[in-house]
Amino acid sequence: MSRQFRFYLLPSDIERVLAELRVKFSVKLIEEISATLPPVEIDAPFRPSPYSMGSETLTSVRCLLTPPGWAEIKSRYMTKRKLWSVDIQSEVIEFSDCDFDGSVLLIGRFYFQTDFLLDQTIWRKRPEFLGWADKVFRTTKRMLHWSKKIDAYVGNEAARWRQNGGRFVSLKIRDGKPMFEDVHENES
Repeated sequence: MSRQFRFYLLPSDIERVLAELRVKFSVKLIEEISATLPPVEIDAPFRPSPYSMGSETLTSVRCLLTPPGWAEIKSRYMTKRKLWSVDIQSEVIEFSDCDFDGSVLLIGRFYFQTDFLLDQTIWRKRPEFLGWADKVFRTTKRMLHWSKKIDAYVGNEAARWRQNGGRFVSLKIRDGKPMFEDVHENES
């Protein structure tokens, strides 16, 4: 099983959320893929995006949130790429997308698995991790506004930006053309 929730966050919203999570839960950010073991810890989740929605200044979020010091992190070696990849069965929360180019913002998400497969048996992850991840989810959701109409949370800055003409993207297609949410700002 897994848990997730979706959100629209501008870079300033992301910085605010992460600052709060670092204070309350000592959240660490790590790279999903790195050249070394253990995974590389990072200060900011922003990465250049391989996608383009009409701009070369697109940023994207792709990292993992971990609890401080005690998370069980499992990695696998990708021989062809000569890199290590953190397995999603690890005690991590995936933080992804929020691609932003100044005119459109792609939906992002927090995601984690509640269990893992070991020797053909499904096991629940440790209660310490599940409790920590639940607190991170609840705290993050409280910092955002829930929009029933678009079935997602929205950051304060993202909401203001959208009121001023910004567009939310619910899905991007392989050729880079975005599909937009079919809603207007007077939703609740």
